Amino acid sequence: MSAHEHSPTQVRQDPMLRSPRVTVAGFFLRALQRRQRRRAAAALHNLDDRLLEDIGITRNDIPRIVERLFRP
Repeated sequence: MSAHEHSPTQVRQDPMLRSPRVTVAGFFLRALQRRQRRRAAAALHNLDDRLLEDIGITRNDIPRIVERLFRP
């Protein structure tokens, strides 16, 4: 085996050559995460100001709080 040949177990997979199945799965996962963020934000926005105050947040805090909830 020359220095430029690799056995099948040694070949690195180029991230740009991912299988379509992995790419589609990633697309759907990101879409699901966006949907969950929007639903969480909508649920908080639907609360009245008094309830938001009771849980200690303001309407301006909602985007930041939603991002923190879904941060990996």
